[in-house]
Amino acid sequence: MPDRSRRVFLRESTADAHAALDDMIGAFDSLSSYKTYLRGMSAFRIPVEAMLAGRTWPDDLSLWSEQAFGALIQADLADLDVHPDEAVPVPPIGGAREDMLGMLYVLEGSALGARLLYRRAQALGLRADFGARHLAAQAEKSDRWSRFLHLLESDDAIEIDRVASASRATFTVAETAFRRAFHAAE
Repeated sequence: MPDRSRRVFLRESTADAHAALDDMIGAFDSLSSYKTYLRGMSAFRIPVEAMLAGRTWPDDLSLWSEQAFGALIQADLADLDVHPDEAVPVPPIGGAREDMLGMLYVLEGSALGARLLYRRAQALGLRADFGARHLAAQAEKSDRWSRFLHLLESDDAIEIDRVASASRATFTVAETAFRRAFHAAE
């Protein structure tokens, strides 16, 4: 392990993918751009959650086994009369603990971003009970991110390169979903 934390290693090894995804999501400063964001999130999040739901979770990751926002995204789509885009196929990401940690790095990290995105959605008139349920739920105060980081940093047996590979693969699924959504909106 290099002289830096695993968190820093993951951030550095996924920086380009993360920046590309942030650029695609943008500010969603209109209801139209929010709807496009929602279609992209649906096409990404729902198939990833479905794949994770079929996994056997290690005991130390069980906190995240019920991390499902797909139903809330579907309700948000229905509120705004938006038809979801086709789900993006999830490549075969292994079922090892490191693979799951890699996917969780992306999913849990999105909860941090959801706090900012929820404020933007609220500025558009969306709420926790209409159109922005999934963001409101993710934006709730939680210790999940700090617990994830503690787990990531405290286990010396973790193969961080494998975690990074699964993180990049998960980012690729997200990028594909958002690219499709924004292309369809043009």
